[in-house]
Amino acid sequence: MTLRTEQLGYWYQSEAEALFRDVDLTFEPGKMYAILGSSGSGKTTFLSLITGLDTPKEGKIFYNEETLAKIGLREYRRKDVSIVFQAYNLLPYMSALDNVITAMAIAKSQQADKKAYALANLAKVGITEELALKKVTQ
Repeated sequence: MTLRTEQLGYWYQSEAEALFRDVDLTFEPGKMYAILGSSGSGKTTFLSLITGLDTPKEGKIFYNEETLAKIGLREYRRKDVSIVFQAYNLLPYMSALDNVITAMAIAKSQQADKKAYALANLAKVGITEELALKKVTQ
């Protein structure tokens, strides 16, 4: 499940004022990465590209050695990638578990036992069942 960029570049209006160019990175499963940079350096834009929320101006993004263009952005976002936005967009009157199950319902998840699946994935990011049952404001 490798994610890789090849000669990735992005700019808003002028190619001469590119946020970044020629970015060649490989993200391997089981490893943690940090994207660092000053405000306006393109961190959020880069994340938008590798999560399929936007398309690069140049270069390619590969997931399991297939380009996102070949996989299809909608299919990629539906099956292979998730993103937690800086503004969390959680429903504050619900628990973490209920927020995840609600998101699964919106995404039309086919998981048989949604609660068990949600709890297992919350545990992967350090949220115990006890925490998962509390309101997200707590």
